[in-house]
Amino acid sequence: MRRRLHLVAVILFLIVFFLDLAIWGAVPNLPDVGAGIARSARAETVLATTYITLGGMLDGAIPALGEFGAGFFTRAIGEAFPRIAEYPNLAMDVILSSRLNGTHAWLKTLYWATPVLLLLSIVLWVRKPKTISLVGGRR
Repeated sequence: MRRRLHLVAVILFLIVFFLDLAIWGAVPNLPDVGAGIARSARAETVLATTYITLGGMLDGAIPALGEFGAGFFTRAIGEAFPRIAEYPNLAMDVILSSRLNGTHAWLKTLYWATPVLLLLSIVLWVRKPKTISLVGGRR
């Protein structure tokens, strides 16, 4: 298993990154709060801005992903929409610091898992076991 651990980390990174793009890419299209969240993300966090920018392109190419992302984000943050609509500059603080429900916990976990899995993938790729050949092959 150790021989393939770097591949497992890379696959997990790609899955989580894809989910983040699908979810955060739908943010600007959310009614009433989407523009405020996107503006707050641009002002405060590079990671969310990256997800929103790249995810917007992905969601634009595949509309079903945009619908999934909007539904997931609404389930996760829906309780805080009135607060975000009232104070749009604090949107990222509300999203990343509070704990609203189980879906919100998944949203925050996915948000932070991408950079962690990227770093883990790189470390495991660099430290992967090298193939050693004791018997010479064809020459």
